[in-house]
Amino acid sequence: MLRNITALLLSVFIFSYHLDVQAGTLRGQVTDSKTGETLIGVNVFIDGTSTGTATDLDGYYSIEGLDAGTYTLVFSYISYTTYTVTDIELGANETKVIDVLLSELTTELTTVIITARQVDNNATAILTQQKKSINVQDGISAQEIARFGSSDAGESMKKVTGASLVDGKYVYVRGLGDRYSNTQLNGQNLPSTDPYRNSTQLDIIPANLLDNIVTAKTFTPDQPGNFTGGNVNITTKSFPDKFTLGISASAGFNDQSSFQSDFIGMSRGKLDWLGFDDGGRDLPEVLADEDTRPNFIQSFYLTARTNDSLAALLDEGSKAINPNMTPISYTSPVNHGLSFSVGNEFKIRERPLGFILGLNYKRDYTLYTDGTSAQRQLIQFDGPGLNNNFNLTDINGVENPQVGGLLNLAYKVTDNNEIGFNMLYNHDASISAREQYGKYPSVISNSDAIFETRTLSFRERQLTSLQLTGKHVIAKAKDIRIEWSAGQVYSNQLEPDLRFFANSVVGDTSFYINPSEYPQPYHFWRYLNDDQTLGKLDIFIPFLTEKDKGNKIKLGGFYSSKNRDFTEDRWQVVARDGESYNGNPDDYFGPANTGVIGYDDVLNRYIIGNYIVDRTVGGNSYGGNETIIAGYGMFIYQLTPLLKFIGGARAEYTDISVSSADTSKEAGQIQVTDFLPSVNLIYALNENSNLRASFSQTIARPNLRELAPFFSFEFIGGETYLGNPDLERTNITNYDLRWELFPKPGELIALSAYYKTFINPIIKVYNPTATNPEIQFKNVDEAIVYGLEFEFRKNLSFISQKLEKFSFGTNLSLIQSRVDLDSLELAVNQSLNPSFSESRPFQGQSPYLVNANLNYFHPDLGLDVTASFNVFGPRLTEVSQAGTPDIYEQPAPALDLFIKKDFAENYSVRIGGKNLLNSKLLKTIEYKDVEYTVQSYTVGRTYSITLSYNIQ
Repeated sequence: MLRNITALLLSVFIFSYHLDVQAGTLRGQVTDSKTGETLIGVNVFIDGTSTGTATDLDGYYSIEGLDAGTYTLVFSYISYTTYTVTDIELGANETKVIDVLLSELTTELTTVIITARQVDNNATAILTQQKKSINVQDGISAQEIARFGSSDAGESMKKVTGASLVDGKYVYVRGLGDRYSNTQLNGQNLPSTDPYRNSTQLDIIPANLLDNIVTAKTFTPDQPGNFTGGNVNITTKSFPDKFTLGISASAGFNDQSSFQSDFIGMSRGKLDWLGFDDGGRDLPEVLADEDTRPNFIQSFYLTARTNDSLAALLDEGSKAINPNMTPISYTSPVNHGLSFSVGNEFKIRERPLGFILGLNYKRDYTLYTDGTSAQRQLIQFDGPGLNNNFNLTDINGVENPQVGGLLNLAYKVTDNNEIGFNMLYNHDASISAREQYGKYPSVISNSDAIFETRTLSFRERQLTSLQLTGKHVIAKAKDIRIEWSAGQVYSNQLEPDLRFFANSVVGDTSFYINPSEYPQPYHFWRYLNDDQTLGKLDIFIPFLTEKDKGNKIKLGGFYSSKNRDFTEDRWQVVARDGESYNGNPDDYFGPANTGVIGYDDVLNRYIIGNYIVDRTVGGNSYGGNETIIAGYGMFIYQLTPLLKFIGGARAEYTDISVSSADTSKEAGQIQVTDFLPSVNLIYALNENSNLRASFSQTIARPNLRELAPFFSFEFIGGETYLGNPDLERTNITNYDLRWELFPKPGELIALSAYYKTFINPIIKVYNPTATNPEIQFKNVDEAIVYGLEFEFRKNLSFISQKLEKFSFGTNLSLIQSRVDLDSLELAVNQSLNPSFSESRPFQGQSPYLVNANLNYFHPDLGLDVTASFNVFGPRLTEVSQAGTPDIYEQPAPALDLFIKKDFAENYSVRIGGKNLLNSKLLKTIEYKDVEYTVQSYTVGRTYSITLSYNIQ
């Protein structure tokens, strides 16, 4: 199979390369300088000749078959100033891109003549889009993503104004968590692969497949109504204007995890290096079989020990479970990765077909051996401090393999009709082993005992997105434009054979497992599958085009149907008449101590050692459906030459239903129609400066897991979650104000302010009436969030011309929020702690976010150097129980440095250092001016090198 794949890639490369061997080409895109919209039908011709063409429905043009030489291009369009670009140097077999902005015709200006050097400005594309957008938005381009050394979409988002990343994968925009953000891929909604989250885990999308990420921060009716913080649209690479080929290989050394002989992991399968389980972790067939499974109950040993066939079944089932319950050690390699991409455009029936194919593979390792994990609790308000429930040393090793790819195609059927196909596939795994040991006085009755626990986890995620798109312009109907897309998204998260094993030890020789104090060894199998069908239609109807440019009515609709299936199997290893635990897990869980281990001739029955018991709870599996049907209408109208109005409304019908496999449990359901208005005003202070104001109403929905009424936990001592079928959706009102200045291409100074109110926000609360600590999802009455954002991007030549190759960028966010506490939770908390606040901030919200970067770019030397800094303020990570103050994650300043150097022809090398400060990742509780550590660890510094070969 590998030979066939290699042959296929080689064929694509050779075919694409030969298609590119042709005469020179001039191509580009023509855009209205005022509205930012592409222009259809612009006449583009070479001065002094009859050679030319007209722009298509996306404003693109292409003049092919040109000999090497110097050319002058003329752009002519009715009611617009004629635009002439001179001194275009075109080499043999070269494709040169000339993008231009056309301005409306005035009596003072009828013709503009510039040189080609002045329009070669692709690095400013994102800021140009931001300047012309109808809503407040921020973005990051592929060039910036590469400069910052981001490895995935999540790391890239950390550099966006007002955005922060939690747990390395969940984006928080303007202090609001994933519930209040929406994630799209090429304009198509993406589901989450995490049952506890609403939006996609952004670390699943590799950075080398990205073209840009644009985050809309104000709502317009053509966007999904379920975002308040940001609508994050991830755009993958589109097909290039000419033949391109990219190959890169990378290696990274981490000073904590690379070449460590004591790196801990779990027993390996043949395909672990790719992130796939080879079936070795599947639930054994004898346990999954519907005919034999009912036998594996607590009392099975009673019948099996006197029945030959049942004894054989108990023995087979118990020995079928993987006996490895503790981490193994091996020597970890360096982080490494490979990527490949090829793209081109060629003709089919004289019409252009463009494509890009990208593939990537990477494998990273993380290890910490000096971690701390603790739990604190307030027992007595007038006491000396917080009680120590447990305080454990924490060791964790994680291996992350990832494979993925994309294929994008676009075919221009005519100048006014285009069909496209986009496919993205990504698969990754987190293979982890965790050991914790220390004092656990709240559970272990023997004060001299040390508690030991291990967790072995193999978690794989997969995302497949298929999308068919169309763009059409009806020239005979005043250039009405129609855009549509239809897609299917498949995502899943699989956790085969998640294992927990805990014991106690006194001294060096006295080991025991006490099921009265903590659970006996467990195996879990968890499977989540989401299938989502999507459809979208947008219709642009220009009006009053002769009087004002850019006026249009926009109508459209949206459909989404997502089906989820989640199953959980629990199996427990129960001790019977075998050997007691002696500190050697291999002996205790080995075949000599498992299942039937002998025969008692006196009692005439089999001797049963450890045996497996089915502890699956029907209510812990659930199925659900979420259907969203929406329609919208909006106006884009130039009220005056300086003032633009964008307004309208969106109607969204929501139907969410979720039911447990345990039919006695209450089903969760939400059926509601929301009308969501939006008004945006843009006042052009001058050609390079805008003042924006926005008002809108949006919603936030609970996810299917939050509605499902069952318990789940991640590890011993961790949080236990309980869903709530009575949850309601949240209504939000948004106010935004923004001033922005674009001094020069690629430069920006912006100041934004926002204020948001929430009715029925959904929060996590501790259930004070539960026997054991548990987190439940609830609606509370009200919440607010407000903040300021400042962004500055500037070339430093304004200080001194000697600094013209330096540029500096920074963004700062100041955020405040307040969420009312649940009345029952507040009453219990204040009964134990009278000073407990009546409100708390949104979970994950930082009071400040700071990004800064300094770039040195010397094109003649092919040298590009970027240093970047990021820090977030203290943020609430977990709510606490019964009067205990909440847990906060403390700031962890991060400094990265990357240096790229081009050499020879088409080659480059990039060296870099990430997390150079190696700040401690710290979670704490503060009580009576004392800071208590809840979790602490470091992940080490990573030094990397990437070699690349590119044909562009």
